Amino acid sequence: MRTIKTLSILACGAILFSGCGSDETASESNVVQPSEWWRVHPRPVYATLEKVGTFQDWFDVYELGEGTYAIYEPNQFEEAIFYLVEGEDRAVMIDAGTGIGDITEVVEALTEKPVSIVLTHEHYDHIGQAYRFEQVAAFEDSAALWVMREGRDNPSLQQYLTEDYLWKPLPEDFDPSEWIIPSIVPTELLHDGDTIDLGGRVLEVIYTPGHSPGSVCLLDRANRMLWTGDLFFPGPLYAFGPDVDLEVYLESIDKIAALVDEYDYVLSGHNDPWVPSEVIPRVAEGFRTIFAGGGE
Repeated sequence: MRTIKTLSILACGAILFSGCGSDETASESNVVQPSEWWRVHPRPVYATLEKVGTFQDWFDVYELGEGTYAIYEPNQFEEAIFYLVEGEDRAVMIDAGTGIGDITEVVEALTEKPVSIVLTHEHYDHIGQAYRFEQVAAFEDSAALWVMREGRDNPSLQQYLTEDYLWKPLPEDFDPSEWIIPSIVPTELLHDGDTIDLGGRVLEVIYTPGHSPGSVCLLDRANRMLWTGDLFFPGPLYAFGPDVDLEVYLESIDKIAALVDEYDYVLSGHNDPWVPSEVIPRVAEGFRTIFAGGGE
């Protein structure tokens, strides 16, 4: 059984990683997946945001600023959040959720502009419905691209529909026995420093591996927003998976911490879509404390 050690990052979360020095297993500590995790709902942040509506009784949509929407899946443990970002000419979806519910219906309700997908990384809860879109961009990393190309079959996804993963019913038109993530072959490959021009709005690609090999953040300097995918989200940061590189993870956190004067809010892939940027240097310091042998 994998052991874990945690370091609290003030009130915002903890870093979880494999290591020694702990008498608790992941299952015993309930840190990785707290029992009755849904008791945190409604998360307080959502009362401060403008709710656009609930779609299919599965997605809650919040407007974060003109042309910026957070699409939230609160009913499943991942609490995945993905984003619609509009420019004058076109829009992008940053990530594509778990695949539960039909995000094309949500997108069509929010914009009439052409929409493509930009993936922050290759994990199932971020690529679930990318196959529904003709244009998909992802970072050029062979390991990440292999995962996308392989897709996910139905048996491998069933673990995410168990009783401890759900707290509300699935959408009526969703058949768990048919749930798959088809093979995804991006139509555009991204590189560090690339820009995505939406017309009057530009997103900069920042390569930030560590949590996963092909991970990127996206920076909107004009609107002072940073999308982090799973590099950071408020809650336990998972850093013990087989595709995690801890030293590289720290380098990536330091990379976005060095840019903290360029953004005011972090728009993460889970839990909370609107986190003040000051948390990022604290996370970087948390990593350094762990590497130095500190933390509880």
